[in-house]
Amino acid sequence: MAMAARGYRAARAVLLVALVASAVALLTLRAWTWSSDIGIYDRLLPLVAPSADPDIVLVVVDEPSLSALGRWPWSRALHAKLLDRITPARPRGIALDMLFSERDRQDPDGDALLAEAMRRSGRVVSPLAAEAAKPRLPPTEVLPLPELVTASAALGHVEIDTDPDGIARHAYLHAGLGAARWPALSLALRNLDARMRGNTPLPGQRNPDTDNPLSPFMWVRDYRVMVPYARAHAFEQVSYADVLSGEVAPEKFRDRWVLVGVTASGVGREVMIPERGGSSRISGTEYHAHLLNALLGGDFVTPLSTAWQLALGIAFAMLPIALRRTRVREWHPIAAPALAATATLATCVLLLYVARLWFAPVPALAVIGISSIALLLGGLRSSQRQANFDGLTRLGNRHLFDVTLAREAAASRRTGEPVSLLLIDIDYFKQYNDNYGHQAGDELLRRVADVILARARRPRDLAARYGGDEMALILPGSTLAGALEIAESIVAAVRAQRIPHAHSQAADHASLSIGVACFDAQRDKNEAGLLQRTDAALYQAKHDGRNRASASAQV
Repeated sequence: MAMAARGYRAARAVLLVALVASAVALLTLRAWTWSSDIGIYDRLLPLVAPSADPDIVLVVVDEPSLSALGRWPWSRALHAKLLDRITPARPRGIALDMLFSERDRQDPDGDALLAEAMRRSGRVVSPLAAEAAKPRLPPTEVLPLPELVTASAALGHVEIDTDPDGIARHAYLHAGLGAARWPALSLALRNLDARMRGNTPLPGQRNPDTDNPLSPFMWVRDYRVMVPYARAHAFEQVSYADVLSGEVAPEKFRDRWVLVGVTASGVGREVMIPERGGSSRISGTEYHAHLLNALLGGDFVTPLSTAWQLALGIAFAMLPIALRRTRVREWHPIAAPALAATATLATCVLLLYVARLWFAPVPALAVIGISSIALLLGGLRSSQRQANFDGLTRLGNRHLFDVTLAREAAASRRTGEPVSLLLIDIDYFKQYNDNYGHQAGDELLRRVADVILARARRPRDLAARYGGDEMALILPGSTLAGALEIAESIVAAVRAQRIPHAHSQAADHASLSIGVACFDAQRDKNEAGLLQRTDAALYQAKHDGRNRASASAQV
């Protein structure tokens, strides 16, 4: 029995571990808790928000610039003039966040002038993009004009990846058609500085398929990072028109990173970014400035790999089960789940703040919550059972017997349906206990109780311990004849076990005396009358020599 019990507990533990692991894996791989996880991330983001690097400056096409220089788009000769204003200050690099993939038909010479200005600078990074000609068709790489590609110091992709809620939290530091060969615009700009290029490994979650893409026409991404947007988004900005007119001194750009782009409303691309649990909008050029800021400071957040996410999630979800084997379970019913949930959230915060790693905690928290509710419900059921059942015999206790008998008697008076009662007494139990010992007496009680329980087959039947060695069986729906038949089968079953009882005057083995009565609405005002007549029938069985069942006379 002990080995069987241990085997059952071991099998139950294995099943529980499998269920917990499967639940965490399902929530993680299906991303069913994504919105809750990302909500936590957005609220924690200020913990890792870096300061805006003062060496980053934006030259922006704003509303005053449009008023001064006219309707967009402008001649590329203007952009050439802008570069010639900035270049003498020897900036560390210039990112031109404007894609010139088609020739300027209004000013054909402008393309050549822009290419010459870029060549003179030698530090201009140009953008490229991935666009599909038609919906559902594979994307193509859209590059600047050939002369602009030749004149550029580097090319960088300007893809802005957004989550299902439309907010840009992630970026890919490398991407490209068929292979992730193009750096992001900000990375290409940073790499112009030989001191920073290749100085440290790139952060980010790697794409295992980047070297073996499924198709040469697929847009492949690599080095996935989460962008820690700078506090207050306070990058210095100067108006394009002011630079062009000379109101901004060229010295402002000396040894700084310059990003040129459009911020005017309705002209440039707007990007939604997380902020204080909600979102705000910035221009695409500002977005690239945030990427550059994180690259310069090494502040990117890297999502944990799927394997590590699953491993940590399962470990924390299993923690309440492990803690229940310690003294923690003695503190409070929810102490173990509360500690596990606290440890999960604390690890999430510490990994983000100290190691710049993002661990999504909600799959583990959800499983901890569900399992703790299940354990609490199981504990409540166990407590309820302990409150209503006898621990030795597994029969209902006296309180449950009294409540049930009163309910069934009232139902019988109301509906006319019969309800019968058996009172069961072990013959000469005191002598058995005195001579064979209390442990043997307890074992006899259990064996008799098992016989009685085997006859309480219907949902409303109740076998109960009435007191001491007396037991009872309530049989709703049973007539007196049917109840007497059941009583006689119980007497015969105990008799057949031949449990030795040398000190009994009824037989040489353990035996029972049973009184049987059926509720009679005319004779019994309530359950007390039924109980009194059943007790009288039990007395009659004892008077007739015990080891038998006796029924109360009907009217």
